[in-house]
Amino acid sequence: MKTLARQFRRHWDDILVCFDHPYTNAILEGLNGVIRHVKTRARGFRNMDYFCTMIYLTCGRLDLNTVTT
Repeated sequence: MKTLARQFRRHWDDILVCFDHPYTNAILEGLNGVIRHVKTRARGFRNMDYFCTMIYLTCGRLDLNTVTT
């Protein structure tokens, strides 16, 4: 209990800031994870254009069913 109280005392200002500013980097961390997954799934790309295209296809929320050729 003493260590928990010490942690609260030490980080009290940061805890209060969390309630004042409810912004997190969770969306960016999730996007970073998806991009890492694309990179792992592909096992390498020939160039950066292919890599960017796969990121757009994966993260772009594209509705490919409406595309007609």
